Amino acid sequence: MFPLRSDTVQSRKVGADTLILHALLKQYHVLNHVAGRIWELADGTRDSDEIATIVASEYAIDEASARSDVTDTLEALAALRILELEPAR
Repeated sequence: MFPLRSDTVQSRKVGADTLILHALLKQYHVLNHVAGRIWELADGTRDSDEIATIVASEYAIDEASARSDVTDTLEALAALRILELEPAR
């Protein structure tokens, strides 16, 4: 899947966290540094496996754990309607 940030949200780094504002739904969400990095990488150019590889490298964890964590995070962000999961190309 190729995650893509919704164009109806705005984001800003606040210290180590990322603040997401969904103006249409009048909701905001705070992402920790790892979820914020996943959010940053979810630009529609990388699939979830590529994002997991980057996260595994940057946070020195094994790829299987990173893949599971990235998938869970992307699904949670999609459920909040702040990103979309496009099928594999």
